Amino acid sequence: MLLNIDLPPEAPPPSAAPDPAASPRREGRGDAPPAEPAEPAEQRSSAAPRPPLVGMPVLALIRPLAVLALLAMVLGRMLAPAMVGLAVGIERTAHAVELAGAGASQLFAIGAIVMAMALISAVVRSRVPYALRIAAIVAGSFVILVVLHATVQRVPDLSAALIGVSAAILALGSAWEALRVPFMRPVAAALGLVGASALVRLTGVLLAVWANERGSKALAGATSSVATAAFALDALAVLTATVALGAGRDARSRGAEQPRPGPRLVSPLSLAALAAALLATRAALAGAAEDASMVETLFRRALDRLLTRPAPVVPLSMQVFVAALSVAVVALALIAPPRLPALGGALALLLVARSAPEVPLGALSLVIAALCVALASRDERGFWASVLATERERAPSALPGAGNRTPPGPTGGASG
Repeated sequence: MLLNIDLPPEAPPPSAAPDPAASPRREGRGDAPPAEPAEPAEQRSSAAPRPPLVGMPVLALIRPLAVLALLAMVLGRMLAPAMVGLAVGIERTAHAVELAGAGASQLFAIGAIVMAMALISAVVRSRVPYALRIAAIVAGSFVILVVLHATVQRVPDLSAALIGVSAAILALGSAWEALRVPFMRPVAAALGLVGASALVRLTGVLLAVWANERGSKALAGATSSVATAAFALDALAVLTATVALGAGRDARSRGAEQPRPGPRLVSPLSLAALAAALLATRAALAGAAEDASMVETLFRRALDRLLTRPAPVVPLSMQVFVAALSVAVVALALIAPPRLPALGGALALLLVARSAPEVPLGALSLVIAALCVALASRDERGFWASVLATERERAPSALPGAGNRTPPGPTGGASG
């Protein structure tokens, strides 16, 4: 199906062809009415090729999909395992949370597969480099097949490692392509760091397996070093995503005549994320004590599910803080009304997948985030049309004439 989307139509539409009988009549009249030549011009413009996302608002669906991903992560991956045996008398509540997490995971899996197919189709029809198009087809299709296989039986370890590597390589390619667009750089940098962290961490997993099989202390020491490097890249990706929270809201506030030199490092959203992460870290660290409350123990167990393996050689408090900050950034990117909703959804998806790129749904989340970033960096008309449609939905009672104002594209032109 994906190989036929670039085929041209078999024949031009009849309405776009010139009327041979109309030419003599216009020459004989001398004074042709101005409205007569307008009709074939409109027909020709309607038959002209359009950007791939103008008629298909696929980018507008990234944010709702990211909401499902957040629910699946919080309910299914964090809370459901953390509530098992937490206290007496909460078995029904724990079972209800487990069912809710499973339902959110299934809905996210279905929506993510459909979204990935649509994004692959749009990327192939867009103006991204051919190498990135081929990578989108190969990596995206492979990850989709493995996700479909995971619904039937357990994914083999080799397949899990391969989808993690495929998603990470696609993320690096999309990030490199998107770095040329100024307003895309914070999100593109976070995407590239997540992809690099995934590759380094999967290398550490491979070294850990070899060290366990051979009983080599040298390989075990190399595993710790590689895991620490992966954690450093992961922490830098989360901090970059925190900065991108404030950068995305100011992307449209500046005009083409007054470009901003760079995103603000501190914004209300980034401060809120840091404060929430500090409070969650404090509660999680207190949950290790014997006299800890049920809420503190719940925070400790839930955030432990987001810690990466192999364990890096860094303090546990730093690992818990990075995990809590990633959840806070995901929530704020979806709850706060961002100026660029598609980028907010992509930012949330890449942080959801950051600690588990070898998990089928994690790899699929990273693929969707990478394809979204690649499309946003190349298809300016479709991207800004999606942004403008969202702005009109958010502000139906705007000032007169505000709805007709088009936002500037990455190159300073109108969105068309």
